[in-house]
Order: sequence, then C-alpha cells, then structure tokens
Amino acid sequence: MASGFKTNEAYDSALLGILQHEAAVQPFIDVIFSFLSRKTDFYRIMKTKNQSYGFPPGVAEQMVLNSFKKYQKLVEQEEKLLEMTSQKDDLPVDFNRIAHEETVEESTSNVSSASVPKPEPVPNQSKNEPSTSSQTENSSNNLSTLDQTAFQANPDSHNGAIRENYSWSQNYDDVDVKITVPSTISKARQVFVDIKKQHLIVKIKENDDFTTIIDDDLHKEIKISESMWSLESKKSISITLTKVQKFWWTNLVTNEEAIDIQKISAERPMEDVKGEEKAVINKLQFDERQKRLGLPQSHEIKVHEMLKKGWNSEGSPFKGQDFDPKMFNISPGAVQ
Repeated sequence: MASGFKTNEAYDSALLGILQHEAAVQPFIDVIFSFLSRKTDFYRIMKTKNQSYGFPPGVAEQMVLNSFKKYQKLVEQEEKLLEMTSQKDDLPVDFNRIAHEETVEESTSNVSSASVPKPEPVPNQSKNEPSTSSQTENSSNNLSTLDQTAFQANPDSHNGAIRENYSWSQNYDDVDVKITVPSTISKARQVFVDIKKQHLIVKIKENDDFTTIIDDDLHKEIKISESMWSLESKKSISITLTKVQKFWWTNLVTNEEAIDIQKISAERPMEDVKGEEKAVINKLQFDERQKRLGLPQSHEIKVHEMLKKGWNSEGSPFKGQDFDPKMFNISPGAVQ
C-alpha cells in the first residue's frame, strides 16, 4: 500500500539494530534522545538573541510534538484504509468518508479539492478585514510591533512569522502553518484545505458561508504526498508542508512580507553539514557540555596532555606527585 510516510530507509538497518538490542520501545526512544542531548544542541535553551546555538523555550518540544502527531495521523489513516479494504474488498473505497469521519479532531494527507466538500466560490478576503479565526489573537498582539526576534521566541513562528490570519514556522525540511479558529469550528466539514504543489487554500465555514484565510501561491514547491493538515476542534488548524528543496523560505506565500533569514536560527541536520564545519560544531557542543558539568574543555584537555608528559620527567619539581589539573588556569586561546 502506498504510504504518506517520509521514509529514510538508509537508516532502517541501524535503527532496527538498536531496537533489537534494547528490546523495547522506551529504551530505544531513550537512546535517540540521549544522542540528541550529548551530540547536538537540541536541549540547549537560547538565553539571548545573539546566542548561536540552541532553541528558544518551547521550540524543541513543539518539534517533537509535531512529528508525533504527523505520523500518528498517518498510521490512523492507513489503519482505516486497511479496515475498509478487508471488510469490503468488492466495493470501491470511499476515501472522502475515511478522511473525514472523525468529528472532534480531523487530519488528512495529500489533500485535494476532491477530498472535502467543495464550497461555493467566495471572494478572497480583503487584507483590511481580518478573519474571525484571528480576531482573538490580533486583539492581544499588535503585529506592527513584532519583529523577527519576537517571531523567534514563539514556537508557532520560529524561523517564520506571525501574520494577520495565521502564523508559520520552518525547519530545514518542513514548513508548519497554524491558524487559530473560532470555537464554532469543531468538525472537518467546516474546514476546506487544498494543498497543491505550489498553492495553498484554507477556508473555514461560519454561518453557512466559507471565509477565505489563505488563497495564494506558496514561496516554493512542496511534496504533496508528504504534506498534511489537521484540525484541533475549536482551537486551530495545523498544516505541515514538506519542502522539495532544502533551503530556508523567506515567506510562506507570495503576497506576504519577506522575513530576514539572516536573523533566523538556521540549524541544519548534521548529515548535511560538511566535515570541517561539523568538527567545529561537535567541539563547541563538547565544550559546552564539559563546562556545564565542571569538567575540562577541549583546549584544557590538550594542554593537560602536554603537561603530563613533563610532569614526572627528570628535574621536574612535580616528580612523584599526582597530576593536578586545578593548578593551571588555561585560556581558550592558549591552544590552536
């Protein structure tokens, strides 16, 4: 069966080996997060806007939650498809019913205009008339006062922006869009989402009429089969768009002010980082961890190794004594 999963089969053998060795899911998950804590800045919190590593508060947790929900929904959809095909092998599968039979929280992958009830055409909403879905948010946020620093501190707009009707964030692979909806929006049939290769339409239905939230060309092309949306009843619509090309977007849609990508946290997966650059990042992460634990950093370890060679040499005043690294105050610039 075709799947909406983003697969990285090159890693399956290694991951299966770890899972078989640990013999349970929880220890396997611990291995993954242990690696992130020891070898990356995933758990580092950005305390100042000039800090070059880590994430603003809440961003790392949101990344994990987004991935969990994404693959949870894909599994739920495949289970429904399997159930339908096993029970009614002689009947065509009603994809529309399967994708939209939930009434509390809905999601779909590879959404097209055939996947949801087609609304009557409505004129695009005026930029001077904010949608109902964002009125509550706009009343507490004056968008004109927000800059990229404020966007970076918000998990919903990290590396993206907060706009009148929605907010968007991004990492190297995906773009996430969040749209706050009124408490009257509780079912999928009240939402129309059409995800195309380079166009996005989002509408919500209130009082028998559809209101347009987004109807515009995307900044760049996306992979439709790996993109999806979900509705959290009475709260928000979440959309995940998987990039075709791995680079940073300056805006979600064409008719939107561009962000300054020089001011975002341009983290990249370690496998995409070149050798010399990766070595520098690993050194910085190692030194940060050592400093936090009160242990020698890389430049201190290097000097200590050189001092140990002469510690017990003939004529040394320290001959016969245990090496004591606390006797030396070594600056980072002492070793190149």
